[in-house]
Amino acid sequence: MRRIAIVEDDRKFAEKLIGYLEEYGKEHNIVFQARYFQDGEDIAENYRSGFDLILMDIQMRFMSGMEAARKIRETDTEVLIVFITNEAQFAIEGYSVRAFDYLLKPLPYSVFSAKMDRIMTQMKQTTEDYLLLPLSDGAQRVDIRRILYVESRGHTMEIHTKDGVVRTNLKMSSLEEKLAERNFFRCHKGYLVNLEQVEKLEEYDCIIGTERIPVSRRRKTELLEALTRVL
Repeated sequence: MRRIAIVEDDRKFAEKLIGYLEEYGKEHNIVFQARYFQDGEDIAENYRSGFDLILMDIQMRFMSGMEAARKIRETDTEVLIVFITNEAQFAIEGYSVRAFDYLLKPLPYSVFSAKMDRIMTQMKQTTEDYLLLPLSDGAQRVDIRRILYVESRGHTMEIHTKDGVVRTNLKMSSLEEKLAERNFFRCHKGYLVNLEQVEKLEEYDCIIGTERIPVSRRRKTELLEALTRVL
């Protein structure tokens, strides 16, 4: 599933885009979950990085798409932003917020479809390095490369990253499966470590920065073998 934000003060045009997404999804066997925002401030206020793509009008009543994009980039540097505009020159400023592309109104489906082909190609390349985590109030994308370790806290999993801690209700087994191909190792019932972040192994502790992660006795040998393969 791909999560798309549509930020557009013209509701009829927003409905047109939703219809285009449904048509494109049927043609390419892709499920899109679209969320509609009527103004830039609606998405920028308390923004959480749960979207794969933002289709955003540049000219809106309360907060322009450009201003909203600048606020979004403060917390999400990776989401694809595609501007919607009546005049191409407005899209030029989009380079300052690393906009991926722009859509020019009026927008025939053939042009939209061609743009989506390019967008989907880019999306496949970038999402391989990110994990979308469900939160109590939405979702957040986390750069897998910046995860240090995962710690089980009852029914909550704490994802310790270089940027802080993200809490999700995903099960440890689910996280282990999602990260199986990314050099993560279950060193203990309650811990999953990023092998690329492990600095050394002392007795039955993994050292990651200033943290000491417990290692179960029966998994120590397997952990050593896994570390050797990574190093």
